[in-house]
Amino acid sequence: MVAVSAWLEQRVARVRSFGVREALTIEGATMRRLVKTTLAATLAWEVAALMNSPRPVLAPLGAILVVQVTVRSSFSRSIQLTVAVTVGLGGALLLGHVLGLHWWSVGLAILLGLIVGELLRLGPFSAQAAVSALLALSLGSTYGYERLVDTAIGALIGVLVNALIAPPTYVQEASQALRRVGDDLSVLLDDVAAGLHGQPDLNTVQRWLARAREISASISAADSTVNQGEESLRFNHRKAAELARLERLGEARVAFEHVTNQTRGIVRSLVELHPQLQSPEVAPVLTALDELLCSASVQVATFGRLQQQPDTPADRDESERAHQAALAARDQAAKALRAMTEPADGAARLLASILVDGERLIREVDTRDGVHMGAVAAGASSVRAR
Repeated sequence: MVAVSAWLEQRVARVRSFGVREALTIEGATMRRLVKTTLAATLAWEVAALMNSPRPVLAPLGAILVVQVTVRSSFSRSIQLTVAVTVGLGGALLLGHVLGLHWWSVGLAILLGLIVGELLRLGPFSAQAAVSALLALSLGSTYGYERLVDTAIGALIGVLVNALIAPPTYVQEASQALRRVGDDLSVLLDDVAAGLHGQPDLNTVQRWLARAREISASISAADSTVNQGEESLRFNHRKAAELARLERLGEARVAFEHVTNQTRGIVRSLVELHPQLQSPEVAPVLTALDELLCSASVQVATFGRLQQQPDTPADRDESERAHQAALAARDQAAKALRAMTEPADGAARLLASILVDGERLIREVDTRDGVHMGAVAAGASSVRAR
């Protein structure tokens, strides 16, 4: 049995190495959308059939086309689809009556439908005006009326299903994205702190700078997730319960953007300072900065965790202890900087720059008196008074 289990684990690991697991995985939010789309399409079919539609298939088609990841986008797509179908059918009836059915009138109807779709900014449904016109010309005005009614039924049911049944908010996804940014920044700061203790080579410092730039890109991705969370609350009956949390996440995103910029500033200064890192005059300041960045790493990590669980006293207490340790290290670094009697060329200026960036950094993620208290305000009641 042990041999069989080991063999299976090896095979599973082998399959995962090819990315098959990721390729065959569907996220929970996506699966919910697929289920709701199926439900909306089924209901649309039944409603169209109860209304004696000769082609009830058109109603579920409309539902499938409009159900999207957010209620707002579903509502927008339902309007775009209905407008596209209406314009296409109206144009087809007019052209068919005036020009008759010819190859050139069909081509003209298609061209005008495509142009109108673009002019009306119908997005993914810009071609539906031309499609509806073509179908109406070929199948007759009766089909056009049926298509309009059934499409409207499907679009309406699609919006209602998405709005009333577990409407997505994506606020949780935004908090997870920001926590990952906090974790990445924390690891980088911890590596920089450990590197200062061991006097890193230039390649290592440059890799730190590259990682800081990658985290800046992650901030942009997290920003998109927060924006999606904001969009998901529009036309959403869960808005009141999630709005305050989303505002807090928006403030946290700003804090992490500032922290990332300050981290990049620290590492850039280290790149310039590298030739003087071995200087005995610089060593006492680096030791204090090592402690400062190590404490800052803890603060950033707890700040990120608080975006998912803002009422966690343990994280708040840990953040406060790390902040006090960072302040002590800051004072020690400033004292050591003032004591430099024979500073290397430009070293004092660069060390002072690192110290300033470090001080600003710990202020950004201070959970008691920081500049972004709105990011942790949801759990403010759990914080003890000084």
